[in-house]
Amino acid sequence: MEKQEVLDRLHQAKRAHLAWVGRAELLTQGVPVEKDQIPVLHTDCPFGQWYFSDGQALNDFPEFEAIDEAHRHLHQAYAEIFKLVTEEENASMFSKLLGFARRQHERNEPLIRMHMEALEEASRSVVHHLDALEKKIREMEEEQFAEAVRA
Repeated sequence: MEKQEVLDRLHQAKRAHLAWVGRAELLTQGVPVEKDQIPVLHTDCPFGQWYFSDGQALNDFPEFEAIDEAHRHLHQAYAEIFKLVTEEENASMFSKLLGFARRQHERNEPLIRMHMEALEEASRSVVHHLDALEKKIREMEEEQFAEAVRA
């Protein structure tokens, strides 16, 4: 695999990650998002699909390995947000009429915010490691890079 091709795919994966985080943010703000647009499992999102397939060519780089834990934490935080938000959405019409759903939302709001902060922190870590990986790859000579991804 050529160095520029790897860098291009790295950029695509990063953009997919940032778009996913943006949709998670919209979900916390009450903007309707299709459930299948934001998968809960870290292996299901577009970034995770890249990471666990084509991205594995980079698994000898410590910066690449460091992404996995942060990415898992991001999805754990999202799973909690998703559970809290969908709990509110699934409230019965009767409970909505009586205002129970609104009170549930008010009770869940601090938890949603807390999990969103954890998600954003994990996202910053993922991006930090991606940037470090990109920098390292850019600084490598073509032959040195080819040897690193073949090993």
